[in-house]
Amino acid sequence: MPRFVPGQPDLFAPAAEPAPEPPPPARPPLEDLADLLAELRAAERLPWPNLTVAAAVEQRYLGLARIAGAEGQKLAAAIMDEAERLFAADEREAANRYVSAELRAD
Repeated sequence: MPRFVPGQPDLFAPAAEPAPEPPPPARPPLEDLADLLAELRAAERLPWPNLTVAAAVEQRYLGLARIAGAEGQKLAAAIMDEAERLFAADEREAANRYVSAELRAD
């Protein structure tokens, strides 16, 4: 039986070179966050087709906020508030559709 799996590094081998720094974002994070906040404030409905996309966008802007520091955290909090407003509006709309369907069924 071989001692190492192919591709498994030797535990006692010299340390490999550190991974290169990730490339800087194409745009400054604060600009991306400000654009998203403006988009959400102007929206009356969720701009995303489903919750999976909404969760991915949330992870993205939280990551941008970490990079952007204190100002990014403020923008992320405002984005979260706007997203909650839009989710609540979507839930009210769904509830109204449900009640309308129930009334028609009776």
